[in-house]
Amino acid sequence: MSPFIHDSKAAEPVATTSTPSLDLLCRYSELFPDWGEAIWHPNGQLAIFRTAWNHVYLTSHRCPITGATVMARGILGGTTINGKHIDTIACPLHKEVYRLDTGESLDGTAPQLAVYDVRAVGDWLYLGSLR
Repeated sequence: MSPFIHDSKAAEPVATTSTPSLDLLCRYSELFPDWGEAIWHPNGQLAIFRTAWNHVYLTSHRCPITGATVMARGILGGTTINGKHIDTIACPLHKEVYRLDTGESLDGTAPQLAVYDVRAVGDWLYLGSLR
């Protein structure tokens, strides 16, 4: 699944028939490129990332190995797999690297990082479903 790529803006959150059950996260314009932010959500802590290429990803804030809530402070990066660029996040505690599109660890031995879809309506980002 490809990441959300921002391309439009709206002044206010939109409640339409296509977004009634979506949870508002933040504005795209509030996210800095190459940075992550922690989000408190009733279902748990989340981490939202905007890459240098303006892709937006949403994951669990919990490290799959230690359970510590640190992933938003991880190191954003990328790798090439089968000729395709893949955005990644490295846990700041032990540097395990995860794919942001699937949550899989690159070495394949660590538990998977939970990743969620991000939906956009203008400048507003909403929590989608667990992938």
